[in-house]
Amino acid sequence: MAIIIPGINTTEEAEYEKKLRMAEHVASLIQIDIGDGRFTPKETLGAPTIKKFGSSKDLEIQLMVFHPLPYIVELAKLPFVARILFPLESEDDFEEVIYKIKSSGKIVGISLNPETPVGALAPYFEKIDYMQFLANNPGPSGQKLKEETYDRIRDIKKMDSSLPVEVDIGVNFETTPKLVEAGADLLVSTSAIYNAPDFYVAYEKLAKLAAGT
Repeated sequence: MAIIIPGINTTEEAEYEKKLRMAEHVASLIQIDIGDGRFTPKETLGAPTIKKFGSSKDLEIQLMVFHPLPYIVELAKLPFVARILFPLESEDDFEEVIYKIKSSGKIVGISLNPETPVGALAPYFEKIDYMQFLANNPGPSGQKLKEETYDRIRDIKKMDSSLPVEVDIGVNFETTPKLVEAGADLLVSTSAIYNAPDFYVAYEKLAKLAAGT
């Protein structure tokens, strides 16, 4: 059984607000991508936009940046930001990043790019609340899930079965049952639901697949 999290990745404020309000109708947790234009091909909307529009639901901020600390300082002030993810491939001091997030009362997670070995996360198992696999390279939504993602989930669960595993990129009607079977706990979906003819129907269908019903 897994939970579907609507994901928002955009450079346009109007699109951000529209997608945020749609997601608030169906989900209790929504993921917002922040890219710095270096870790990701394009720079996305950042903390000012997230603060401007606010949310009635909890937000998970996925920092796809080389230097997460400046972002955390601003985002941690927002009461509706509940969770913050930062990349294992980032360059700031990990202990400081984790401390800043946790001391602000937020849930902390670390994400892994596809080329990063699963074992590289092992030193942080006891310091984080969950982890995330990026199933393709950081960047725009709509990319396909790499097949090795399923084995990577199984590998991390063998190393620490209690650590919640989230997957982002390529989560759709075909991959969701396989991801759940592999052991994923949280699944971020963007294109599969927002590009569907009916967002609400698509979300409900995907949520049922993730729940195994």
